[in-house]
Order: sequence, then structure tokens, then C-alpha cells
Amino acid sequence: MRRVIVLGGGFSGLLAAWRLHQRGFEVQVWEASDAPGGWARTLPWPGLRGEPGFLELGPQSLRVARGGALDRLLAELGLDLRGSGPKGPRWLGKGGKRHPSPASLTGLIRTPDLGWMEKLRLLAEPFVSRAPGSEDLRAFFARRLGEGFARELLPALVAGVFAAPPERIGMETLPRLKALEARGGLLIGGLRAGPEWTRVPAGGVGAVTAALAARLDVRLDRTATSLAPLPGGGWRVESAEASEEADAVVLALPGGPAAVLLRAAAPEAAGLLEAIPRLDLRVWHSRHPLWPGWERGFGLLIHPPEGGGLLGAVSFAIGDPRGVPGLMQVRTYLGGAYPVASALDAWPGVLAALRRWLPELPEAVQVREEPCPGAFPLLEPGHGARGARILGALPPGLHWLGPARFGPGLPDLAEGVEAWAAGLTSG
Repeated sequence: MRRVIVLGGGFSGLLAAWRLHQRGFEVQVWEASDAPGGWARTLPWPGLRGEPGFLELGPQSLRVARGGALDRLLAELGLDLRGSGPKGPRWLGKGGKRHPSPASLTGLIRTPDLGWMEKLRLLAEPFVSRAPGSEDLRAFFARRLGEGFARELLPALVAGVFAAPPERIGMETLPRLKALEARGGLLIGGLRAGPEWTRVPAGGVGAVTAALAARLDVRLDRTATSLAPLPGGGWRVESAEASEEADAVVLALPGGPAAVLLRAAAPEAAGLLEAIPRLDLRVWHSRHPLWPGWERGFGLLIHPPEGGGLLGAVSFAIGDPRGVPGLMQVRTYLGGAYPVASALDAWPGVLAALRRWLPELPEAVQVREEPCPGAFPLLEPGHGARGARILGALPPGLHWLGPARFGPGLPDLAEGVEAWAAGLTSG
């Protein structure tokens, strides 16, 4: 049996360890913090009277395709899942007004931000040919859905998910888009790929990483300080608490910490990893009295730079077990690649900015800020070539994986890690 040490106990590291464990490897996970899960954690946030309540540090739900890697993982872990149910209103904030979200066919038809010719252009999407070279996200959507969509709607849709302008985002961020295009385009490819469902595990998204950690040998509060090759093959990993030997080491760390460990053993890979930008997010969680019509939750995306760094907000549906009964729980996010106005440095300014788009929003009865420094990598155009160079520069027995390799979405990570583990064991 080969021994592997996985550095990093976030979703990527835990899933890599789980896939290797399933294939008969002896695996140990080192996590620098006092809790596993990384950004995919559900944190307790009791109500004012001590009522049970929670917030999501990272994703609020899971996008699950039947038969996909994430679907298989959830089945293996035996987690109870619930659907999100019908969604409440979804809006785009643009031009000082809010409009129905263009993230659905109905929203695209109703949006005032596209003229009729631009809406007709959307219908030509199935007939658009594939591009011969690499593209950024803006170029991809301008080609497939038209310049009007890319100019008027895409910036808000992308900022609300990836916190960066679409021209700064490479297609490696959304590998599913290229897969859909290869199957006939966004519409036809989506029909061929089948539907996806929004699911939330009982206990929140963090239940996934908690279930993985419970099945693995995870060492918390253990930070790797050095990596050194062994004369007969394999690697020695040092920390302040331990010195361990392994046949292979998996780096499931952000670029900066991974680069520090690789400077002696793989300086080229270290430099490339260190150059990957990471985005900081500022996230506010708030609880408010219910506003009629928002019982199923709401979503708001703001067209940059109109928000002054405010990117959007989303709320749980009333009755979501993570929330406090009778209150709306709202998550507001700021920053990323966009500068944040000084007026948004504290909650009163954030609430005032939200009310520009949501004048009905009642005063908050409870507020909590959760800064997310380096929340996810910015995979710029050309990142695929950088990733290939990183992999080529790693010595035998060292492996690199995570959002910067497979994309930041949990479904993409699940697909990427599963394929990596299968290729590793088959080789």
C-alpha cells in the first residue's frame, strides 16, 4: 500500500484523500487551521434569543447533475438532500433601477437592457461555430449570444459569481461552458447534458466536507513547513509538530502557501503558483423581518461599477433550516476585483447601498461580517497554459490540484479530482 500525505483540508484536499482512500492508499490529511472544510463550511450563528441558526462561509447550495461526480460523491456519503424549491424574485440592478434577472429565458425576454434585435440574436446561438483559439469569458459570450448580451448583462452576472470583469476571466474558470459548446452549444449542449438541480444537504453545504473529514485521517493545526525528496524516492514533509515520510504528496493549497513549500524542490512551479491572483471578498450576513413576497428568498446582482464594489445579495427562503424562524437571512458580498467605496466599510453604509435597489428591505435585527481573504483564484485568460507548465515542472511524487487547476465551482472540483485520482491509479 502506498502512503500519501495531502496538504490542505479544504474540499479539494479532502476529496482527493477520499478518492485515494477508496483505491487502497494510506492517506493522511494535514490542515493548518483548527477545522476542516476550507471555504466549504457551515458555521453556527444563533439567533438573538439563542435559537439555532447557521451561515454558509462559502457556497449556499450545490448544483448537482444526475450521474455527475458530485452526484456520485453525495450518494457515497449518504447525505440527506433537500431541493431549494421554487425561487423568489431575482433582479439585476442597472441604470439606477432593478429589473427582472436575465439569468432565465423569461428574464431575457423581459429585460429592458436588450433591444429586440439583440434578443433575436440570442436565438442564433445554436448556429454559432466554435472558436479556433482561446477566449476570455466576454469574448465567448459575445460570440455565442451577441455583443449586446456581453455588454449589457454579462458583467453583472459574472461579478455576482466570480467577482471580476468577464474580460479578466479565462474559460478555465467554467470548464462546463466548453463542454457544452463541444456538444452543440449552450442550448443544444445543455439539453444533451441533461438538467441540473440545486440541492442543500441537511446541515448545510459544510456537511459534505464534515462527512469526508469524518471518514479520513485528518490532522488539524498542522502546517507543513518544508518538503524534501528522499534518496530512494518519496518525500519527507516537516511541520512544527511532526516529520513524516510518504511515497507522494498532494498540494491542495492556495498558490502562495504551495509556492513556499516548492521553492527548493520545484522553483519554476513555485513562481508560477505564486503569480496566480487571488480575490478577497467581504461578506455581510444579516437577518431582517420578512417582507411580503420574499418568502422564497430573493437574489440581486448589480451591474458594475454602479454598486461601488457592492456585487449583490441573496437570501434564504423562509423555512430554510439554516435560518432563524420568521426572519429573512441575507448574504451581501463586496469587493473581489472591484474597489469598494469607503462608504461601504461598515454595515450602515452597506444597508444604505442595498436599499438603493431594495427599498423595501427592513432594518436588520442581527448582523455579522465574515471577511473572505483570498476566497478563490482569478483564472485569467491563458491560465490553462500556466497550469500545464506547473504540472510539467513538478518532480515525481508531487501533485497539485484545487480550484486553480479545475475551476472554483464544487461540481468542477468534484469532476477534476475524480478524473485525477482515476488517472493516477490507472497509471
